Amino acid sequence: MMFSAMLTDAFHGCDNGIHIRYRTDGRLFISRGLRAVTKKAVCRKRRIASHRHVATSGSPSAKKKTEVMYAPRPGKPNTQPHTMVKGLNLQTVDQFTYLGSIFTTANNIDAEINNRIAKASSAFRRMREKIWERRGISTTTKLKVYKAVVLTTLRYACETWTVYRRHANQLNHFHMSCLRRFLRIRWQDMVPDTEIMRRANLQTIFTLFQKAQVRWTGHTVRLNDDRLPTQLLYGELSTGLEINVKSLEKDTLDRPTWRSQISIGAKAAETKRIAAAKKKQAERKGRAANPPTTSAFSCSTCGKDFIARIGLISHL
Repeated sequence: MMFSAMLTDAFHGCDNGIHIRYRTDGRLFISRGLRAVTKKAVCRKRRIASHRHVATSGSPSAKKKTEVMYAPRPGKPNTQPHTMVKGLNLQTVDQFTYLGSIFTTANNIDAEINNRIAKASSAFRRMREKIWERRGISTTTKLKVYKAVVLTTLRYACETWTVYRRHANQLNHFHMSCLRRFLRIRWQDMVPDTEIMRRANLQTIFTLFQKAQVRWTGHTVRLNDDRLPTQLLYGELSTGLEINVKSLEKDTLDRPTWRSQISIGAKAAETKRIAAAKKKQAERKGRAANPPTTSAFSCSTCGKDFIARIGLISHL
């Protein structure tokens, strides 16, 4: 309460911040809805870079613990600020940890992905002798422990991540490596990832991410209108961010139905992904069984023919 009071007093009469328009009638914004007369509210969200105001009151030890991180816009130079509070120069950092998640000036989750993999790998190694290499423990029990400890650590706070393909591939590679280890499947066995997922009865990281984020959307929809996550989900920036949904609000109000739909959708997505992977695998095997016989590339110097372009490049 004291922190909120200090923020209110510091921003009294201040117009700086990001204006967010959000609906309070249980509907997401669409372009036509913005032009219509509807029940909506406008709020202003400010950065907690108000350390100049907040840090002015408090003990000297609290000021020494205060750190400043400046995250510029994409493409803008990173000019570190110099913040002085009552003669004390606050430390400027490139990253800091908040609630177990790492924030950096690069505005991406590369450091967070590496941190999650490191923590999950440490948890996996600690249980190697007691769980994974114990022959008296069934595979079903090992999978339950893996889901409860390793997967939970790996996917911590993934609902708020902006995941790119390289991040998902990196996490899924670690996921597959762990399953191969305690299932005792070596790379020499030539077992594809689809077969490993079938034996473990688990889903890939791609599907687990989508499932977690959609499930978190349901929690956000059920929050009160004055909560910040709800305002950000139901709102849009003044520049005009469009969100198109059909029956999201109606489905999320019934929690058991929403969770059932998420599970059904996750299974369908995983089935589709496995089918696509098997199709690519069959195409690779078909190309290996029937290699092309005609030469598509020739050396301009000696006239030697090559089937693949990589052969011509290595020859040159």
